[in-house]
Amino acid sequence: MSSPRLDDTGRTYRGAGPRQRQEERRVRLVDAAVEVFGTSGYRSATVEKICSTAGLTKRYFYESFDGSEALLLAAYTSVTDRLRDSVLRGAGDGGADLDARVRGALTAFFRSVADDPRIPRIAFQEVLGVGPEVDNAYRRVTLSFVDAVLVVIGPAVDRTAFPDFHLRTLATGLVGAVLMIAQQWVLSENPQPIESVIGSAHTILSAVLGQLGPQPM
Repeated sequence: MSSPRLDDTGRTYRGAGPRQRQEERRVRLVDAAVEVFGTSGYRSATVEKICSTAGLTKRYFYESFDGSEALLLAAYTSVTDRLRDSVLRGAGDGGADLDARVRGALTAFFRSVADDPRIPRIAFQEVLGVGPEVDNAYRRVTLSFVDAVLVVIGPAVDRTAFPDFHLRTLATGLVGAVLMIAQQWVLSENPQPIESVIGSAHTILSAVLGQLGPQPM
């Protein structure tokens, strides 16, 4: 017996309701955008190209997005979520030792950048100069990385000596340094080996974090 089918009026189609199917189509469009924007670029992309890559018609594009910029925002969120998640996973592998957590976070971050060139292209290049809404998203994402840094370093910081606003300012500077290193690394015609890049970023973070002191027992 065949699986249940549904049309767009709200009935089930192959066991999935219309909302689930819409979300599945949206995910396919975002994945297609990551592929297209991350390989040939945002400015040369067309809705037709995105839909062709996703295997969907333009009707379904406009079901989820009101234009290419909205899709760029979704693709940007997708790739930066991956980067941030990799940072937190990498830090977690270091246990309670701050230096190990920092090196683990940096290693995971730079390996994610190296392993999928689409990610840095979208995160560091294609979102620049698009418009105010994308600029605002860039700032929000940067702040989310600041939050991730605070998660990484929090257990080892003397909170009585360094108030939250001071730690956030330091974390903002560290995020800016790492993102700039990553951006210049992927744009370089003769990029350094990844181990060297990680080591350089680690030197910067260690120099700053070494001033914070251990958390009192």
